[in-house]
Amino acid sequence: MEKKHKSVEDFSVKTLELGGFGTALKALRLPFGKACRSMGELSVQSDTRGLYDYMQIVNDVYVHSEDIKLLSTLVKRGDEHAKVLRGIVVWCRIVAPRYFYQELDRYRIGCECLSSESTMHIQGHGLSEDKLIEMKENLPEGTMQERIWMFSYQTLRRIYFQRRDHRLPQWRMFCGWIGTLPFAKEFITIEK
Repeated sequence: MEKKHKSVEDFSVKTLELGGFGTALKALRLPFGKACRSMGELSVQSDTRGLYDYMQIVNDVYVHSEDIKLLSTLVKRGDEHAKVLRGIVVWCRIVAPRYFYQELDRYRIGCECLSSESTMHIQGHGLSEDKLIEMKENLPEGTMQERIWMFSYQTLRRIYFQRRDHRLPQWRMFCGWIGTLPFAKEFITIEK
């Protein structure tokens, strides 16, 4: 079966879901013994449509400007002061060459690959054991692959400052995507 992504120019990152803002902001003021100024509410609703049952999860978060200001100040002071960033999580779809993922694997804390396209099931579909092994041993590092990843904002901050000026264009593009996330200027890309 022919791969749908063929070249490095097909590199892309797409945000799929964001979560944890409300909870992280509730945790923000705990050390100070003060109540959160932001508001958030989680609701789960059932819905039956035709043959299938659906659950709708709604997480409305209204972020107070004073909470943004406090968290930005803590972020500038370092990870140990802004540890609530671990609770803000983004899930994304990445289409990248295999060598990009080898470098991304350097980040072990605060990120996780949830799933990826399978070379065995896609490129190696129908191959005998020997042919499958041969195909996997000769798979080019530039082979594009789609994966779903999860990152905390704290890890994205670390990646951003370590990779924003990287020689590989995929890292600069990835860091560009990081800059598009909600509150990236305040919580991720802000200088110390």
